[in-house]
Amino acid sequence: MAAEIPNVTPDVLITESTYGTHVHEPRIDRETRFTNTVHDIVNRGGRCLIPVFALGRAQELLLILDEYWQNHPELHDVPIYYASSLAKKCMSVYQTYIEAMNERIRKQISISNPFVFKHISNLKSMEQFDDIGPSVVMASPGMMQSGLSRELFELWCADRRNGVIIAGYCVEGTLAK
Repeated sequence: MAAEIPNVTPDVLITESTYGTHVHEPRIDRETRFTNTVHDIVNRGGRCLIPVFALGRAQELLLILDEYWQNHPELHDVPIYYASSLAKKCMSVYQTYIEAMNERIRKQISISNPFVFKHISNLKSMEQFDDIGPSVVMASPGMMQSGLSRELFELWCADRRNGVIIAGYCVEGTLAK
């Protein structure tokens, strides 16, 4: 889906252009590559770690995964967790400001709130986590320098069935880069 552009005629436009010199693959292709990679990891019996920042990318990826799981009944027994108290708090903001979302989300809300996930659980603590069999865990911080994402990486990295998907920006010199 392309960006939604308001019907205005600006005299001057100042924009952020970090990736302005690159041609990026279409969003649908990136999403397909992401979901196929997650599916491949759990199909081989592995655990999929997705280190993310608590706000923004996490919610986007949770929406993608919840919809993908909904459309793939064979995955319904594979748990998806998101482990971030800040991400949990952010969800209420996303649920409140649906009108600021894209058209697809606004249409979905008339049927059901897409931010009330059917296949994703909030992981409150590692004691709650049953680390048996394939699973998907979205944990912060995104660069895996410390915290739960680092802890899970160190716990799971020796098993070749497991995988890590770096889904966002990472600074040079961090574990994620």
